[in-house]
Amino acid sequence: MVTAREVDELVADRPELRADIEAVLDAEEPFTFDDLPLDSGAFGELVAAGIVEEADDGYHVADRDAVERGLAGDAPTDDADAGSTIDISVSLPTLDRRLVAALGGALLFLALTRTVVSYGTVFRDGAVVLSGNDPYYYRYWVEQLLANPDVTLESLPDGVTKGEPLYVATMWALAAALGGGATTTGQLLAWFPVVSAVISGSFVYLIATEVSEDRRVGIAAVLMLAVVAGHGLRTSLGFPDHHAFDYPWLGLTGLAFVALAEGELRRHPVRTLLGTAGLAVGVSGQVLAWEAGPLLVVPAGLVVAALAVVWVRAGRSPLVAGTPMVVGLGAAAAVTWGVHTSLGWHTPVVASAPALLAAGAVGVLLVSEGVYRVRPDERIAAGAVLGTGAVSVAGVAVGFPEAWATLTSRAGSSLFRSDPIAETQGLFSDAGGWLLLFGFVLIVALPYLAWATRRALDDEPWVVPVVYAWAFFVLSAIQVRFVGEFATFVAVFAGLAFVHIAERVDVARLPKPFDESVDGRRLTVPNARQVGALVVVFLLVGGLGLVQVPIKTDQITTEPEMYDTAAWIADDLDDAPDDRPAYVFSLWGHNRMYNYFASGDSRSYGYARANYERFLASPNETAWYDRLRGRAGYVVYHDVQAPPGSIAKQLEAYGSRTENTTGLSHYRAVHVSESGEYRVFTLVPGATLAGSAEPNATVTVATTVEVSDVRVDYERQVRTDANGNYTVTVPYPGTYDAAGTQVEVSEEAVLNGTRVAA
Repeated sequence: MVTAREVDELVADRPELRADIEAVLDAEEPFTFDDLPLDSGAFGELVAAGIVEEADDGYHVADRDAVERGLAGDAPTDDADAGSTIDISVSLPTLDRRLVAALGGALLFLALTRTVVSYGTVFRDGAVVLSGNDPYYYRYWVEQLLANPDVTLESLPDGVTKGEPLYVATMWALAAALGGGATTTGQLLAWFPVVSAVISGSFVYLIATEVSEDRRVGIAAVLMLAVVAGHGLRTSLGFPDHHAFDYPWLGLTGLAFVALAEGELRRHPVRTLLGTAGLAVGVSGQVLAWEAGPLLVVPAGLVVAALAVVWVRAGRSPLVAGTPMVVGLGAAAAVTWGVHTSLGWHTPVVASAPALLAAGAVGVLLVSEGVYRVRPDERIAAGAVLGTGAVSVAGVAVGFPEAWATLTSRAGSSLFRSDPIAETQGLFSDAGGWLLLFGFVLIVALPYLAWATRRALDDEPWVVPVVYAWAFFVLSAIQVRFVGEFATFVAVFAGLAFVHIAERVDVARLPKPFDESVDGRRLTVPNARQVGALVVVFLLVGGLGLVQVPIKTDQITTEPEMYDTAAWIADDLDDAPDDRPAYVFSLWGHNRMYNYFASGDSRSYGYARANYERFLASPNETAWYDRLRGRAGYVVYHDVQAPPGSIAKQLEAYGSRTENTTGLSHYRAVHVSESGEYRVFTLVPGATLAGSAEPNATVTVATTVEVSDVRVDYERQVRTDANGNYTVTVPYPGTYDAAGTQVEVSEEAVLNGTRVAA
């Protein structure tokens, strides 16, 4: 409900609205916009200010007595000097049941898209099977912090403290608060991405609602975020990669900038205070969360620069309007550097990123303030800001060459990598890849992003999502790992597009940015026809994404047979000889998962990444046996493309000879998955069969063994020497047919490398 003081302040700031307010008071209620001698802009401002509100029968003055007293300057005595004091009172918003239902439903839909597909593969037989590879790295270190008193936040290795320390520390703190233990950690890490999606969706709603002043746009934005596959897979149940941890910090930072964009400290002191605090927490969180966090705060600097130009255009002091932002960035710099010096998190270059950002913001505001005072022209301001940025970059490069070299090197290695990891590929490197990650959401959002780019020149809050969207569009074009960040802001414009399209088919009112007379706070319950039309519009815009979210999510989940293979290895290790290494040698993309379930040690996949594919492609089994024995207890073979004569082709034949190979001597198949896709081998010295036959003849040695209820034929061929003697090493125990002679090879002979007479 509007108060007399608010009316008094509005008229003081906008005296031209006095006549419009008086016209509203004189109108016979209920009235419509057409009944008033007002333009749509003025009427929209009165609605936004709460002076006029809409009801089922039309518009009414919200509180006639308060409005009349505000026009007369008869505000309460404690507000009489409101122009010289700061109001720090906080009023709790009235609970809107329609809003709760609509927003709650949208967030529930968002959560369901992240859980339905992967639930059955994540929670299996009492175990928590995370998706992907890297999540097991975080799982390992969280469990170490919980179980090992020698591992503390201060003693974590550089791989953690210079990588994602805040993520690991936060998950450890939450797991400890929930009771600790491996089961708790697994459950926490599995559900965290879904919680992150809901938190991020809430920030998307708040940002979209704030900039558009239309709750429908905010709710639609949440629905659009739900069907962006690139965001969906990163926040799917069981995939606690660090990106899911980055999104809430990003959303908080964006919302804080929106709160501060208008620079109205005196009119909105509480909002300003919360925005400043949110900026401090958001920026420091982004940087401490990830070693490449400074890339995520680059748009923050661009936002300050863009707002400075817009403030000059609006005739507002950039220095005054931007001071809360500088304070927030300065606080972020202090927090980040304090954590760096006390806990050793991140390198000095990364830890100093918020300080550089704050310093750059000060420089931009000072330069634009000079333009504002001398000649307030936004074009001059834009040129001055660009010039300041160029000079600042050059100053860092010349004045701090080592830091500059480190920054450019890290940026280059982070952004312009040429390895085959999928997330380092560009959004448009595959002709249709962007469509699979965004569906049609990106297509409908881009025109509204272009519209908002122009709108931002006259409406400061729009600057924030516009700048962030363009910045992450560029980063996503370089690497798809930034698609989730981009989706956070794409959803805002897609939400606006959805409401606008719905209006075009006559099932909704225009969104408020296109019609100031619309009451953006009001939500109505659609009838059956409207619901049907809205569902059709949603499917047209988000249908492809709705299909792609489960597809992309399924691609990163751990296949049941893969997990069953890992579980078998874990069980086998319990009965294995004490000297058998627990390390599982496999494709690097699943290596951490195998080793987590086998031994709990999922710190690194480096050895597998450097050697496994070379091992498969090599024809020299003996050389690789010598390298692997004592290090790898198990080798997991997964069907791969490999050249003839390679170890891979022989593993495919369970070590038996093939047309191009003589067979393997030291690799014994011990487990086969149900479909045969995954096979586990152990390294054994092998028993050496020694016998005689005709000189210079070919001798066949063969047996049949059973591996996981699969009958496997193992056959070797060997040439006798001039005296008719031969030897051949075999990895399986059993009864062999050696040149017509039955030879029994024991388990001990295979494990001890014993010579057996044939």
